[in-house]
Amino acid sequence: MLKFAKSSIHEWGLFAMEQIGAEEFVIEYVGETIRQSVADHREKCYNAQGIGSSYMFRIDQDTIVDATKCGSLSRFINHSCDVSLKIF
Repeated sequence: MLKFAKSSIHEWGLFAMEQIGAEEFVIEYVGETIRQSVADHREKCYNAQGIGSSYMFRIDQDTIVDATKCGSLSRFINHSCDVSLKIF
């Protein structure tokens, strides 16, 4: 089970509410597939619009998934081994 909540690391986070195994599927990262040049342009636009966080995930040298405006909750996943982090 996953929970979307405020994070002490970043504004928002997606938290595992149960133990997740090393090879276990959690959630698919979805968004719009774009080239590096488009990602660079969008990052500038997002900053100009006051969007403090963009959610881009690099697939390979040429391919990036931009989940900033059309992604799922997967964009809020960050990694931390500190199980003492609190959900606010």
